[in-house]
Amino acid sequence: PDLIINPHAFPSRMTIAMLLESIASKGGSLHGKFVDATPFEDSVKKDGESGSESPSLVDELGSMLAARGFNRYGTEVLYSGVYGTELT
Repeated sequence: PDLIINPHAFPSRMTIAMLLESIASKGGSLHGKFVDATPFEDSVKKDGESGSESPSLVDELGSMLAARGFNRYGTEVLYSGVYGTELT
């Protein structure tokens, strides 16, 4: 992963939004698309089209990651850069 999130790093009212934005940024950068994490619209802007094709934002973002071979929920194993061992 690009970062490890400490749950005490941001207020509890922002927890879900921060996680969704992290997943959206990874999926958007892998696909080269602008991603908007607003829960009231389709997150991937397609030439001005509107409307949601997925049942939820989480499903849409998860499918973006899965299409590139990553875990659907954004979870990955982190390895030590010094020792090369898995961090637990």
